[in-house]
Amino acid sequence: MTEEACREIDSCRVCESDALYSFLDLGDQPPANAFVDDPGEDEPAYPLEVVVCETCDHVQLAHTVDSEILFTDYPYYSSASQPLFDHFGAYADAVQQRYLDVGDLVVEIGCNDGVLLGQFDESIRTVGVDPADNVTEEARNRGVDIVTALFRPDVAASIHDDFGDAAAICANNVVGHIDDLYGLMTGVDTLLGPDGVFVVEVPYLVDLLSNNQFDTIYHEHLSYFSVRAFQALVEQFDMQVLDVNRMSVHGGTIRVHIQRESAGRTPKRVVDDYRKLELALSLDERTAYDEFAQQVERTRERITTLLESLREDDSSVVGYAAPAKGNTLLNYCDIGPETLEYLIDTTPAKQGTYSPGTNIPVKKPAVFHEDAPEYAFLLAWNYKDAILKNEADYRESGGQFVVPIPYVNIV
Repeated sequence: MTEEACREIDSCRVCESDALYSFLDLGDQPPANAFVDDPGEDEPAYPLEVVVCETCDHVQLAHTVDSEILFTDYPYYSSASQPLFDHFGAYADAVQQRYLDVGDLVVEIGCNDGVLLGQFDESIRTVGVDPADNVTEEARNRGVDIVTALFRPDVAASIHDDFGDAAAICANNVVGHIDDLYGLMTGVDTLLGPDGVFVVEVPYLVDLLSNNQFDTIYHEHLSYFSVRAFQALVEQFDMQVLDVNRMSVHGGTIRVHIQRESAGRTPKRVVDDYRKLELALSLDERTAYDEFAQQVERTRERITTLLESLREDDSSVVGYAAPAKGNTLLNYCDIGPETLEYLIDTTPAKQGTYSPGTNIPVKKPAVFHEDAPEYAFLLAWNYKDAILKNEADYRESGGQFVVPIPYVNIV
């Protein structure tokens, strides 16, 4: 591990305090989306340790892996998931109806393949920003204007020069990926119009802790946000949290609406409700985080015990889906091809590759149906309901799913 590839932080990404308490160490792991073409490849691994700031209670990774390693060639396409495609369609409608007029500008940070921006009405101007060449090409094919770059203050200034004030800036499952949160907010401050809104979707810390979602921790996800941490961040830029919507996508997400304090809209009461919830769950104390770490260890023991039992019985077991979160789980639990014959995934870029660190082959979904296994280890547990419905024939024929999160179960 070189210093250039990975560095340890010495202060909080939100408030710059050096009071960081380490509570969970998932070991050295390869980047969760670094699928390999050859299982014999030398794979770099980096520390996956989680800390909480004891000043502002922001939860974050203790190390930062260089963004070019993680994002230059990115195998994740938002449009590959039908539930996510539908989610973004409803998202575009909600933002447009609440905040936008004809001719307004929407900028999306981390636009991926343009699945959100492509669903705004044609009367709305849209611009996307994303550093991954492969996915931005897909966005261009959707007719979306794209800037292929990391969102930085200079990039924000350039977009402002070319397009003017943004009525809405959207960032979906990307703010948690950003190491320099001060730089992010400086860019937002540059680009956002006087009455504009910054709408952010992130996995919710409360759901992560309450539902044992340790597998959502990987190198791309540097921050795990609470509402209180968002407030601590945006107040440094004379902004405020206007509203919070809680939803089930990705296993538990909050949509945070942020505006300038001068914009004049009255913050919704629900914002304070979530603050109170987080304090009621003791997210300002070490105990909550220590208990989570203990639960993670117990879950690893239960998963490995169950899979070892199935293997001893000569049961056929494969992995259902190959999401990034699944690779955290597989590496932490030391699950390889001796346990899971293969993984299936709908993402073409992953098919024909091997999972990072554990080297399980990734195949097309058709393989699963041609020779159905006795058990499917559901790594995409956040889409459990949709998957169980889609695989009704498999289940009726005797196939069963092993669900690892929030608790180990067979359905």
